Amino acid sequence: MIGRIFTVGGLTLASRLTGFARDILLAAMLGAGPIADAFFVALRLPNHFRAIFAEGAFNAAFVPAYARIRAQGGVDPAKLFADRVFTLLFASNLVLLAVALVFTPAVISVLAPGFSKDPGRFELAVELTRITFPYLLLVSLVTLYGGILNALARFAAAAAAPILLNLSMMATLAVAFAFPTPGHAAAWGVFLAGILEVLLVGGDALRNGVMTVFRRPTWDEDVKRFFKALVPATIGSAGVQLALFASPSSRRSSPPAPCPRSTTPTGSISSPSA
Repeated sequence: MIGRIFTVGGLTLASRLTGFARDILLAAMLGAGPIADAFFVALRLPNHFRAIFAEGAFNAAFVPAYARIRAQGGVDPAKLFADRVFTLLFASNLVLLAVALVFTPAVISVLAPGFSKDPGRFELAVELTRITFPYLLLVSLVTLYGGILNALARFAAAAAAPILLNLSMMATLAVAFAFPTPGHAAAWGVFLAGILEVLLVGGDALRNGVMTVFRRPTWDEDVKRFFKALVPATIGSAGVQLALFASPSSRRSSPPAPCPRSTTPTGSISSPSA
């Protein structure tokens, strides 16, 4: 137990340190100008949905259910349950992703109403959001695999996953010259991080024999109990996120400055929450 505490604590510390380094690099590369504005708006949408569905609410419902089924029925019923939840999670995220990609301009108009006065900034925010939003699907899978591993008392892979986000964003920002803007580099870093996190945590699940596969969902008692726990947890998470979404400080509506496409502004910025 002590060893696991030190492992998770050490990885969490490494995540914080690499996150600090990431923030410094983001500040240097994006600054406080229109590119930074567009990037952080692009990061808000997947972050809001992730906080509502893919982390607290999902873990609160899934981990106890999976652990209970595994303890009472054994490995096979637990795997069947995990496979069904995986199928539902993947399908729902695909639908959400398709809707978000189609209606991205309308969503950006709500998230950042001031951007509509600057077509360049608005176009950039839409473009970056379409790059970052698939991260929600990937991090949802990471959350599922992490929950399964947590029930097996394996915590290292899930604790190390956030480090990959920081390293990935720093790597793409280091070669920002290869992208249209530093905002594109940061956005692709987020997307790449999702892939790397799935490979890390999913690989650990595969090594431990608990990798999920697609299976036809069945509305059995275990799935019913899972959703009975998921719905109130989701409502609770959604309340907090809606409050943050409605906060005046999180919605910029003042007229923006023109958005340059080939220059890198300098200054300071706030760190992303992904």
